[in-house]
Amino acid sequence: MKQQTTHNIICLEAEWEYSEQNLKNRFSLNTLPMLNWLKEAYDCEVIYRRFRTKSDLKYYLDYFRTHAKGDDEEEDFNKYDIIYFACHGEKKSLWIEGQKVPLTTLVKWAKGFFKDKVIHFGSCRTMSNKIDSKRFKRDCHAIMVSGYQKCVNAYDSSITDIAIMNDLLSCNDIEVERYTDRDSEFCQKYQSLLDDLDFHAC
Repeated sequence: MKQQTTHNIICLEAEWEYSEQNLKNRFSLNTLPMLNWLKEAYDCEVIYRRFRTKSDLKYYLDYFRTHAKGDDEEEDFNKYDIIYFACHGEKKSLWIEGQKVPLTTLVKWAKGFFKDKVIHFGSCRTMSNKIDSKRFKRDCHAIMVSGYQKCVNAYDSSITDIAIMNDLLSCNDIEVERYTDRDSEFCQKYQSLLDDLDFHAC
């Protein structure tokens, strides 16, 4: 039985097997089947785009921003209030083409598109600095920012990503405390996994 949700997802996923210079980090992790399951379960809308280069990512963020309001012939991208980055990461950055894309750069590229949205980083160490994570949230006026503070196993983090998406979609109103308060129902349910991955939300 489908559940109704008021939320929709944009997923931007790197081409893991091509975009990483370190051969040991090249593998195929496709989040689309997970997203299709969520789409079917919650009757929500999902936009999935794969990117290989920094220019690709900048293009998509710019496109979503400039077409945010939509019209009769175009989609309204403002209704997509969960932005999910699935890619390699570094401290306070995404890791694309063997180079850092700092959180500060993402703010500049988004140019306001992240306002009133949840941003989740399914990447290593992007949330490593809590002060910078809070600054990113403040600068882009997001509802919540979440991710991992250390290097994580891609498969374990994928399980956590789907748990987070599932929980977000099940709530009419997104309560940040569900993901920041370790005594919350969500954190208690997934405590071991969240602790192991050094999950952080703000």
